[in-house]
Amino acid sequence: MIPVLAFVQHYKKFYTSQFEAAAARHGLNQLEIDILLFLHNNPDCRTASDICRYRGLAKSNVSKAVEHLRVMDLVTVSPAADNRRQRMLGFTPQAAMLVEELAAIQQAAAAAVAADLTPTEWQAMQDYIARMDATLRRRLAEKGENV
Repeated sequence: MIPVLAFVQHYKKFYTSQFEAAAARHGLNQLEIDILLFLHNNPDCRTASDICRYRGLAKSNVSKAVEHLRVMDLVTVSPAADNRRQRMLGFTPQAAMLVEELAAIQQAAAAAVAADLTPTEWQAMQDYIARMDATLRRRLAEKGENV
């Protein structure tokens, strides 16, 4: 288990370090960057609840970050068409270049991590992770946990 835990910690440190210059240049913290990238990478997930659920983040932290992104004129917040209490998040036109810059950094970080793997090894790793995730989701569902 230690190799997995070590990998997770090393990856988090490496990943975060890749965004340091962009964060300083644009006045963003890592959570705000993560929210922008989540919205960019998951166009069907447009609410703060989606971000909290899939990223395992506290609603108070996400709400504060979204508000800062709104004030910076990077994110829009509007009521959902079918549920006026639900707020949908979107990008402002001013966010486009920034989000593309952040996505390029994210892609470069992923490529650096996988640089020593062959395409076959990369696919096998993704397959193993998907199978393990399916097992975890099944076990959680058996316990009545929301997945």
